Amino acid sequence: MKRLLSPFFKIFLIVYFLTNTALTKPMPLPPAKQLMLVVTDGWNNLKGTIYCFEKHQDKWILKFSNSVVVGSKGMGIGDGLVSLSISNAPVKKEGDMKAPAGFFTIGTAFGYADYKDAKWIKNPYVKATDTLICVDDMHSAHYNTLVNNDPAKSDWNSFEHMHLKKEYYKWGLFINHNSPNVKPGVGSCIFMHIWENDHEGTAGCTAMTEANLLRILHWINAGDSPLLVQLPKKEYVKIRKEFDLPEVAF
Repeated sequence: MKRLLSPFFKIFLIVYFLTNTALTKPMPLPPAKQLMLVVTDGWNNLKGTIYCFEKHQDKWILKFSNSVVVGSKGMGIGDGLVSLSISNAPVKKEGDMKAPAGFFTIGTAFGYADYKDAKWIKNPYVKATDTLICVDDMHSAHYNTLVNNDPAKSDWNSFEHMHLKKEYYKWGLFINHNSPNVKPGVGSCIFMHIWENDHEGTAGCTAMTEANLLRILHWINAGDSPLLVQLPKKEYVKIRKEFDLPEVAF
C-alpha cells in the first residue's frame, strides 16, 4: 500500500529545500565577457598579480597578466556586487590604506590627455583637469564621486586632486566600489592607476606600470561588461567555482 506524506511533512520539505537552496546558491554575477582578476598572497600583502581574461564560448581565456600593488596595508572586504562574509577577514573602511576585496564593475576611464587624444579608449572618459577632484569627505553629499571643485558650492572638507604633479593619474580607471549606493565611511576614490614602484602600496587603489595600464586601457571595453575581482589567492580558490570564474595556476 502506497503511503502518503502528511501535509505538515510536505510543508517541512518545501521550506527545507527553499531555505537550503537560498543559502547555498551564490548570488549571480552580471554577464561579462571580460574579467580582471587581482590576487595577492594574503590579506596584508601589497604585492599582487592581475590576470585579464576574455570569455569565448563560455570559457575564460587568459589574454595577459602583470604585476600590481594594492593598498599599503593589503586588502579588506569592500562593498561590491556580492556581499562577502569571510571569517577573520578585515573590512574596508575610509582611510585604512586597504584596497577593497570583492567583485566590482568598472566606471569611467580618466587621464591627463584631451578627449581627442583618448578616442581609442572604449570606456567613458573624463579628462583630469586641475579642477577635477574626487570627494573623500564622508559627510559630503558628493562622497566617492568625481566632481569639479567649486568652493562656492562645495559641501566637502577633504578631497583628492585628479590632476597631480606626478603621473599617477596620467591614465586610470574608476572602480565602482561603494557605488552607486554610496555608504558613508565604507571607502572612496578607488582607482586603477600608475604606480610609484613595485614595492610601495597605495592608499587603497590597484596600481601598475604605465605600459601595463595602457595595455589594459586598450583592451578593456565597456560593451563587454568588464568585471574586477580582487581577493587573496586562498579566498579566490575557495569561491572560484561558485561564480564560474577561471582556474589559475598560482
